[in-house]
Amino acid sequence: MGEDTYDLIVSNPPFVISPGARLTYRDGGMGGDDLCRTLVQGAGERLNDGGYAQFLANWQHVDGEEWQERLRSWVPAGCDAWIVQREVQDVTQYAELWLRDSGDHRTDPAEYAARYDAWLDEFEARKTRGVGFGWITLRKSGAENPSITIEEWPHPVEQPLGPVVRAHFERQDYLRTHDDAALLAGHFKLADEIVQEQIGLPGAEDPEYVVLRQNRGMRRATKVDTVGAGFAGVSDGSLSAGRILDAIAQLLGEDPVLLRDRTPESIRLLVEQGFLEPLDDGAR
Repeated sequence: MGEDTYDLIVSNPPFVISPGARLTYRDGGMGGDDLCRTLVQGAGERLNDGGYAQFLANWQHVDGEEWQERLRSWVPAGCDAWIVQREVQDVTQYAELWLRDSGDHRTDPAEYAARYDAWLDEFEARKTRGVGFGWITLRKSGAENPSITIEEWPHPVEQPLGPVVRAHFERQDYLRTHDDAALLAGHFKLADEIVQEQIGLPGAEDPEYVVLRQNRGMRRATKVDTVGAGFAGVSDGSLSAGRILDAIAQLLGEDPVLLRDRTPESIRLLVEQGFLEPLDDGAR
């Protein structure tokens, strides 16, 4: 490879965390999750500006350490990251999964037990209590304050997710360059195929809470208050966020200045999660 750099790096490495490199298609031969860590940490210097790296990976859940902080330490300088944990298995489930994968459960029981014990001994030595499965996406932004999103999302998603991944990083660029005043001056529209669900007792005047739900992409759901539901419902790009909030304040009898002060954080979250799409120049 030399010193070549790339616009896109995609890797489905032999990420299984095992006590040895017995099966080369899945066992990387490095201790613990060091193989995945090494690949992710080294990807930054191999990416062109604006380039992406996409990994499938496993990572350890270690006693005394937050798994999110473990993964945060893997992100190379100058890169934004979106890390999604899709599943977590305890060490016994994990060992059994990969012993079945290799057909060891059909071998001599004593041999199976020895391999099983070796796996658990390896995890115990590394203080590992579980293993996370998921994906890691990097984008070389060169930002002074990179955006690093680490989340757990075990729910069904729409495939393929390529456009969703790109849109995620575009939204991070937008939010990084727009302070609260710029958000209030901005124009937004509700993303496609968002539905609103109202939860409450039959016959009640007001719902207990309102949920916005995506039917595309990550298929997220988020709880919103009356202001958030009203804001999302009228966001068609014709009015700025500030003007919408002023109208909502008048309807609810609230102080418009206070409403403008407290709402940008909620708008920012709805943009970050893909419920609202910015329509400002450069945000499309």
